[in-house]
Amino acid sequence: MKITIISSEYDINGGGLAFQCKTFVEMLTRLGYDPIIVSSLPDNVVSGGYNPSLGFELAMEEKVQLDSLKYSMADLIIAFGGGMNCYYATQLAKKIKARLWIMFRGSDANLCKWNTPLAEMNRQACSQAERVISLSKEIRNNLISLGVSKDKIVIIPNYATKVAEVKCDFNKTNIKIGVGATNLNEKKGVVRLIKMTAQYNRIHPERPVYLELAGHVDEDYLVRFQSIANIEGVMDKVTFLGKVNRQEFTHFLKEWDLYIQASICEGMGNSITEAMSVGKPVLISRTGYIAEMAEELFPDMIFETLFPEDMAKSLDYILTTPDIEANYHRFYEYFFTSVSQSVVEREWEWLLSFRKPTCSVTNPSNCILSVVLHDVTGDKHDNITTPVRVFTQFVEDVYKAGYRLCSMSQYLSSNNSERYKLIVCTFDDGYEGLLLNALPILNQYGFSASVFVCTDYLGKTNRWNYKDRTIRKHLDVDQLRILQSNGWEIGSHGVTHESLLRLSDDELKIQLGDSKKILESLLGPIHTYAYPYGDYSTFIEKQVKKYYESAFLLTEGGVYLAVDTHRIHRYYISEIYEIIGCK
Repeated sequence: MKITIISSEYDINGGGLAFQCKTFVEMLTRLGYDPIIVSSLPDNVVSGGYNPSLGFELAMEEKVQLDSLKYSMADLIIAFGGGMNCYYATQLAKKIKARLWIMFRGSDANLCKWNTPLAEMNRQACSQAERVISLSKEIRNNLISLGVSKDKIVIIPNYATKVAEVKCDFNKTNIKIGVGATNLNEKKGVVRLIKMTAQYNRIHPERPVYLELAGHVDEDYLVRFQSIANIEGVMDKVTFLGKVNRQEFTHFLKEWDLYIQASICEGMGNSITEAMSVGKPVLISRTGYIAEMAEELFPDMIFETLFPEDMAKSLDYILTTPDIEANYHRFYEYFFTSVSQSVVEREWEWLLSFRKPTCSVTNPSNCILSVVLHDVTGDKHDNITTPVRVFTQFVEDVYKAGYRLCSMSQYLSSNNSERYKLIVCTFDDGYEGLLLNALPILNQYGFSASVFVCTDYLGKTNRWNYKDRTIRKHLDVDQLRILQSNGWEIGSHGVTHESLLRLSDDELKIQLGDSKKILESLLGPIHTYAYPYGDYSTFIEKQVKKYYESAFLLTEGGVYLAVDTHRIHRYYISEIYEIIGCK
């Protein structure tokens, strides 16, 4: 497949968009593609005259005509960024009749609602695009608010690699905090950071903090920033380092004790990721992919609000909490596992290899394929245990067959064409083998799963199951949160794994309602349920519908979502092999 990428920026020492584009091209090259980079900006624009914009318009029309001849063999046009990038990519794709994908990186989607021409460019481009790739839920939601179909949008983060373990060296008299961007101005919340620094130093004059800001600042902004620093009384504690290249920025980064950022909107900030990669603790605003993950697992890493007084309190907490380094270490481990190069590349590898089927025996919007498992551990097979080697082979075979394993929530959020190649992977009971064995195996391919747990057994052993001769430990709440951070969905399996057919109305309410309330208080919204033992009746299904959006059976039920949403049939591994034609 011939891929042409449209971008206005492409440079290892450029801004965030340029750097991301460079690494994206390198990734495509590793995957075996030979992408071509085409600028979205014209050359030789002649301006002036009675219509100042005419020169630009003529230059763009000439460019698209010439590029349509030069790149006529492209199979796929990928716009790297919104605005003119995606609008020009749309015009070129139309002219050469190529497929069109659009990648939104941050403010191009998050801020476009305040720029009517930009919003209209994005809207028109997305209406023509086959696929829209965003870096975060925030970007996705902003695109949906523009009218972009959610079925087109898929979230894929940038990959990142941990270079050093995180170290919190806060036992100093003077703490140095820093922020950086190619073009700083107000993009990273500079005014708020200056006022936060002043507020903190007023409260703690005995252990001051010093703020360093790396990046180009326009002269009028610099005058404004310095005036604010002077008014706040921190001129001696705020330093503007000016424009720096990537090597110089890395040097400053290693000198800082804490990387800090107060942006209004981000996608997946390069400087934040780089700071985390080299082992620096970060304190950031509630925006972008990293913050979305931290909000679940390490909310103290996020400013509660962007009022300088509250920011100073958040900074004080980070600098004075004794076990804060352990919390950073735990979150960084989860983060870098989730966005490792291999995981992200597999996401892209599958996306690029996927083709919407020209025909299908079943309608992918109505038919669901799912597999049922319990524990993944050891090397012996029984009715609960899937050996690690068997599960590893199964996941690899599913991937090679062009399918993906996913959670029920991911399945429902996917568009109709994607569902054709998705298999909902479900685990009942929630044993530790899922965290220790299943998670790393699924992570290698960017897959996810749904796990159904009993609230009374969280963190306990399976002694309740007298039929199981193997002593297993159920996942506790912290372990379930780790699975969530890796894209897994948590569902209910009741309170005590009792057959619903044997319960009174009041007991049913406890098993269905109380389990949901307990899990939601610990883990957030719970939408799915799995019937213990697969026991089911029409009456029971009606009760389950009161609490859950979907529910899974075992050997009974059906596969058509329109009628079987609360009685979904699940297959065993051997049956999945037959269905997808692997063995």
